Amino acid sequence: MHALSLNAGETVFRTGEPSSAVYVIEHGEIAIRSGEGAAMIDIVHLHDGDLFGESGVLEGRVRSASAVAVVPTTLLATEADAFLKAFGVNDKALSLLKLLCRRLRNTTREAAFAKAHLDTTTIAEDGPKVAPPPPRLHLIPDSERLLRLVGPETIDIGLFPFQVGNRYGGETSPITSDRSYCVPAATETDFAAPHFEILQRGSSFHIRDLSLRTGTIVNGTVLSRSSPGAASELDIGDNLVIAGEIGSPYRFRLIVDPLPRDRGGTADEISRSRPAP
Repeated sequence: MHALSLNAGETVFRTGEPSSAVYVIEHGEIAIRSGEGAAMIDIVHLHDGDLFGESGVLEGRVRSASAVAVVPTTLLATEADAFLKAFGVNDKALSLLKLLCRRLRNTTREAAFAKAHLDTTTIAEDGPKVAPPPPRLHLIPDSERLLRLVGPETIDIGLFPFQVGNRYGGETSPITSDRSYCVPAATETDFAAPHFEILQRGSSFHIRDLSLRTGTIVNGTVLSRSSPGAASELDIGDNLVIAGEIGSPYRFRLIVDPLPRDRGGTADEISRSRPAP
């Protein structure tokens, strides 16, 4: 464990960086922030004695948010390996902690999504500015086979159609783009390239099967490219998508964030309805 001193505005870590340490605030204040640029919002502010950064270390995934010092702050940092050894968890306990961290992350994401839409309209000197909404769909590997191949990283989906499938060849790393996610599973001929795609139709989202042989299962409904039921609407919240037949190791959770409530009113009316600072 070592001390780390930060000035106001300095960054501890950024979204997408490796989770290399866990931090305790000895003195000061840290803002945990989601999004990028003008769309960045504060999820929570942490103070003396608070712990942060542990979820990414326990799950072995990259940072899902940024941490920034609000005031001059002193942290006590513990490297990831030392934290895991000191924690002294066995495999079963670690699996449970990872599940709890994943649920906490999903809850945090929903809170960030709601806050982003409460604060999208702001009044500035040159008029109202509207921040773009964050992605509403999140793809998460949900089987031991997938976790070995691609790790636990969540894929945020914002552009459609978005295709998911096999990355044929000798590659050992997944490929992620704005419109596709390719898993390195060259020996699995039943996992097609692409296998299924996610479509947006108005305010709803759908899965369409693209495979030639095995089909796709969405929340228990079997889809087939050659049948009329080639597409299925996704539920708000948690969905289970299986690329292939029952028992296929290519299982994904697909989380659909709810739409924000329509508050109505003009930018001026919304501004006036807010309490004075």
